[in-house]
Amino acid sequence: MIQPGTMTSPTLSAMLETGVASAHPTIPVQGRDKVAILEDVMALHGWRAVLELGRQMQVLRGHPVVAALIAAPTPGAVLTRWMSLEHFGHSRHRTERVGEEIPNDGLHMTLRHVALDGGAIATVNDIFIWGLLVALLEAAGMGPITAAFPSRDKPAVDFYPAGEPTLSGPRRTPTDTVTLRWPPDAGPGTPTEPPANDDAPSVRVRLAARFRADLLTPWTVDRAAHSLALSPRSLQRALTHEGGTFSKTLQRTRVEAADLLLRDPRLSLTDVAFCAGFADHAHFTRSFRRYFDVPPSALREILFPSGSPPPRGPTS
Repeated sequence: MIQPGTMTSPTLSAMLETGVASAHPTIPVQGRDKVAILEDVMALHGWRAVLELGRQMQVLRGHPVVAALIAAPTPGAVLTRWMSLEHFGHSRHRTERVGEEIPNDGLHMTLRHVALDGGAIATVNDIFIWGLLVALLEAAGMGPITAAFPSRDKPAVDFYPAGEPTLSGPRRTPTDTVTLRWPPDAGPGTPTEPPANDDAPSVRVRLAARFRADLLTPWTVDRAAHSLALSPRSLQRALTHEGGTFSKTLQRTRVEAADLLLRDPRLSLTDVAFCAGFADHAHFTRSFRRYFDVPPSALREILFPSGSPPPRGPTS
């Protein structure tokens, strides 16, 4: 499902193994492929047991990568961040939007699970991922979530929170495409600050705090100014007066956040780059070196010398 080297591989593997060992102790997990484990679960306990294993992602909401995913202000943004994480991790399977970039009603999104090599993806893998995405949306407070397998020539098949798709035989329901729906008021929206008083911190300090609250937001001057209850011109004027700029404040905040994240043994360098909001690993390395004169890999080697690799999966 996911290539090694990212949060998703070790963390999801550990989550899956722990979940199966707890809920289905007769199924062996050690040293086995994820799909083989999931197929045993479905054969013995049905497809909904596979879905529930995906929904265990909720227990990992304290993990920095999961926290970054669910900090998004809208359901669509949560799903977009998941797709970005797949690109970061160079996963062989990707989640893609189907149809409109932004649905007309803003209350649903249709997704397709695809293999980059054009091959087929196991049904259990689809179901596990859909359960995982439902869990992310629920953990972000976007629920209640409903999910269905859409079809061109017959009515959609609801499967979450209830429903019974046919997953075998000639009338088998395709599972590679799903439509997720959420209520109109899902998501907290963009927070704003009241106008600052004379005792408030500098604009640059307040702006950095806003960035730290959600580094994965595609920050612009307009968006940041709105979040601080300022006009874009007032924001830029204040930053200039304080000897800074919008881009430098954002860059420094991301690098400082990355410096802290590098000290978390659960995270790979790719995880750190993703959580700090960098466009890609190369951008992360260049920016980090510019501020600290060493690449992030050098700091990680000091923190976790060879022979003491970060532990596999979540620590709690």
